[in-house]
Amino acid sequence: MTSNILLSIIIVNFETPDYTLQCIRSIYANPPSQPFEVILIDNGSQDGSFEQIRSEVPQARCIETGQNLGFSRANNLGINNALGRYVLLLNSDTKIADNSLDRMLEYIAARPELGALGPRQLDGEGKLQLSWGNFPTLVSEVYRKLLHQRLSLNDMKIRDYLEEKYAGSNEVDWVSGSCLMARKEAIVEAGLLDGHFFMYFEDIDLCKRLKDKGWNLHYNSEIVILHYGGISAKKNILHVLVEYRHSQIYFTKKYYGLQGVLILKMLLLIKYGANLIRWGTTYLANCLFRQKTHESFSKLLLSKKTIELVFRGERAADDLGYR
Repeated sequence: MTSNILLSIIIVNFETPDYTLQCIRSIYANPPSQPFEVILIDNGSQDGSFEQIRSEVPQARCIETGQNLGFSRANNLGINNALGRYVLLLNSDTKIADNSLDRMLEYIAARPELGALGPRQLDGEGKLQLSWGNFPTLVSEVYRKLLHQRLSLNDMKIRDYLEEKYAGSNEVDWVSGSCLMARKEAIVEAGLLDGHFFMYFEDIDLCKRLKDKGWNLHYNSEIVILHYGGISAKKNILHVLVEYRHSQIYFTKKYYGLQGVLILKMLLLIKYGANLIRWGTTYLANCLFRQKTHESFSKLLLSKKTIELVFRGERAADDLGYR
């Protein structure tokens, strides 16, 4: 089957109909000049999202999974059904503006050595998001979290530093899967997204395998999209935070072996063991003095679940019922 479609835009929806519809509408309001398709993967929504979106944007190709497959497997379903030469993995809580799709297409098409490209991402308040980086180590992950924290606080010095250092286009190790345009042939050659990652780290892992196959990856600050960030995750925040740690452990094992995992688990035990004592004490004190206990209980439960994950080593999402 032949097709003249150049770009396949893949969007995974999980119970975020308002944001997903806003995202799709922004695509059709600012479409690329070349033939394209929108592939919507509904990841087991139970809130009527799929029916609502399908009825409001019938021009999109809609695929229903029937269960929450996670970010990697849902996107792989979209990639396998994509007709375009290029694919764009796009989070449902993003918004396309102006001619960003055309600019991304023109940029990647002009560079045959380029496997994937990521634009500059701004949150709903116009603040820069850290959507690119170097291949992570235990040390660099701490540094990246500090940068995230400073950016979330709108630290102008950090933002100006990153804007200046990464102005224009730059070769990087990874770009965020929240908006990642890639050659379909490159993703297929790399082996698609690793389905062991339910969410988090799957984009960094894919980018690593793209680079291992000889493809380049670029971050381009001159192309901009909006990314509100974490909309679906906020509904299941405890599950998501534990799943982040599971993905981190799996990623560390995959690239740093048993020694790396043991170091990571030791650090997690120290951190969450201390948090268990801290938030357990705070929770008991709040109960004793009849103060609000929601925050202390949530952080106490997170500490408990993370420590269980460290010792158990199996998928947290299965146990938590997230899937």
